[in-house]
Amino acid sequence: MKFVLHRTIIIKSLIAALAVLGIKNFVFKNLSFYGQDFHDLIELSDITIIFTGAFFVFGLLLAATMTDFKESEKIPGEVASNLEAIKDWIYLAFRAPRTGTSDLCMEELNSTFLREEMISITNGIIDWIYSSGKDSTVIFPLIRKSNEIAYYFAERGVDKEAIKGIQENTNAMRKQLTRAYTISRNNFIKPAYILLQSILFIVMSFLLISKFKSPSADYLVTSAITFIFCYLYLLISGLDDPFDIHNGDTNVDLKPIDRFKQRLISDFLVSKPN
Repeated sequence: MKFVLHRTIIIKSLIAALAVLGIKNFVFKNLSFYGQDFHDLIELSDITIIFTGAFFVFGLLLAATMTDFKESEKIPGEVASNLEAIKDWIYLAFRAPRTGTSDLCMEELNSTFLREEMISITNGIIDWIYSSGKDSTVIFPLIRKSNEIAYYFAERGVDKEAIKGIQENTNAMRKQLTRAYTISRNNFIKPAYILLQSILFIVMSFLLISKFKSPSADYLVTSAITFIFCYLYLLISGLDDPFDIHNGDTNVDLKPIDRFKQRLISDFLVSKPN
């Protein structure tokens, strides 16, 4: 099952290539137009310029989507780094001397509360990234929860550097997740997709009615060109939303955040047995 999920583009492209090949050889070879077979209406050499132009357009759009994808690849690692830094600032808060004379400044910091808050924030970010809707009303209130940790420390006279560090890392994480939200919600311009779909339709149509010098050339060229263009189209569509976890081929690697969660649960403010 995992093999299939991570190769959906290849599988879909192969199915499309076989479908076009089947339609040409089992449907179009039985059709004619004023005595001319449908699958021999034009010479392949007459339309090679169209294939060249189509590859050029697909290449330009692929380069554009790759730019956002390369930026998106950095976001999970940067978010995990900021969460790790917040965790370290919390450790500093426990060790650094505290100031103030109020009752809150005298009480012991609640390690259970801080542990649950960090796990809740981390789980919330992971769930949001894995969600299909990427709801902004969920993620931004969630990020503010890490500032609640800073407020908690400020009321209890914790070292100011720890409070400042938590707020700085929270703001950096907010920018990164805002960028992820923007990339996920704002798809490539619609006219560009219409252009790609039009080119794909034209290429497939010409392949169906093109004449080849031999049956072997017919099978190989038709299937190869169909596979390549379908693959490019699906690749561009997938790269356009790298945070779509339902597309296993082109989603960004979320291991940095998943690994951070494992470390957080295993060792962060874990109560030691007496």
